[in-house]
Amino acid sequence: MKIYLYQQVFQRSDLLPHIAVNIKTGNLQPGQVLAEDVRDFLGRPLLFKGVVLSSKLIQALIFRENIEYVKILVSCKDAPQGVLKPDGIGSSIPAGIHQKVGHFFQKARQVHELQPETVEELSEDIKPIINEIFEKKPAIMDSLQLISDHDNHTHHHSWMVMILSLSILRMTEMQNVLKPDRQDKIDTALGALLHDVGKTQIPLEILNKPGKLSPEEWDIMKRHPAFGYSIVKGTSNLMPISKAIVGHHHRLLDGSGYSADGLPPLDRIPPLVRIVTVADIYEAIVSDRPYHFAALPYHAMQIISQGMGTRFDNRFIHALDQMVAPFPTGSFLLFTRGTIAQVVRVDTTEKDNPIIRIIGSLSKGTHSIVGRICHLYDNLPGMPKERDLILGAYSPQSLTEKIVEAVRIGNRIENIVGQPSDIHLSCLPEWEEVLAESLVILLQKTKA
Repeated sequence: MKIYLYQQVFQRSDLLPHIAVNIKTGNLQPGQVLAEDVRDFLGRPLLFKGVVLSSKLIQALIFRENIEYVKILVSCKDAPQGVLKPDGIGSSIPAGIHQKVGHFFQKARQVHELQPETVEELSEDIKPIINEIFEKKPAIMDSLQLISDHDNHTHHHSWMVMILSLSILRMTEMQNVLKPDRQDKIDTALGALLHDVGKTQIPLEILNKPGKLSPEEWDIMKRHPAFGYSIVKGTSNLMPISKAIVGHHHRLLDGSGYSADGLPPLDRIPPLVRIVTVADIYEAIVSDRPYHFAALPYHAMQIISQGMGTRFDNRFIHALDQMVAPFPTGSFLLFTRGTIAQVVRVDTTEKDNPIIRIIGSLSKGTHSIVGRICHLYDNLPGMPKERDLILGAYSPQSLTEKIVEAVRIGNRIENIVGQPSDIHLSCLPEWEEVLAESLVILLQKTKA
């Protein structure tokens, strides 16, 4: 799963695999090729897929206020590295809304209160998002997004938590678990969007620290719900539910976790707050952070499910599980004996059973299956099975980084990719350069 699409577009034997990556209009370069049509805010086409951008066309795109990103074709090995995110929602939402959220979080570092006019503006801005999520049949979150702006991590995370929270709320409505009214939807959206506003008061050296926080730093980080609540509590037109989300989103069902003082007792924490808690933790797990790699939804759901009924409300875990594809289209899977597969399709009727293609193998014993295609749960002889899955990632480079990290923390290399003496890369021609370049560190380590 992973607000910027990062998805395999085509594979040809005479070209490296290409992907569509959303690029900020200000970062476009002449000669780049559009991966899809560019449309104005009314949906009218401005430029068509396949157009080669010139300096003049780029300038025209930059000066259109509602066009912040466009999708560009790049080879897989040249794709920018960043945080991959779930999408499937928001294709008709003006990009300016996302930009406005970023400006708000930047301003919050200087202004330690939430102005009523900001609430009014945000409330109007999120209405198209609410309409899109609640007026359409929910789509499986399967496409891949790329977020590479680490300096603005907090507002990107808050944006995605809002989308996830509203989607969970929509699923509970369809399952007759909850019956939210219009105000519930707005309150949930605003609360989710603002839930981490307290992090604007956390020193950046702690917020972006590339590693485990010290006990003293962690104590400061745990104060962000209190910081956030102090920012929003005096805002007259922000509803109590939204304020409770800001202050209580890290308080878990069993009472563990942490939250701001001066809020309702634990047994009165509303279900809408519990929804944002689930969305927040899930989004954090599937995102790259300074201290961990992004997990596939499959592994994220395994982690979250361990807290069902204790730390998290079962109803909202079930709703989330119905929404997400465990293995997003375009993701990469590593199985025992060094088999590398890419998810090539996820059918909405079988979201848990993707079609995979074996694109490479690190073990001589599995070279013969390279190029074969099957459903993950077909259980065909010689093909990898779900129980054989070791790691998953959103790029070959990330897969290698996860393998290297697994070895660093004590896993034996032979338990991951096989005996060093048997390691030899074999792959499809179109993946040869990408995989060889991505796995070079691992191949060197096994030969050492």
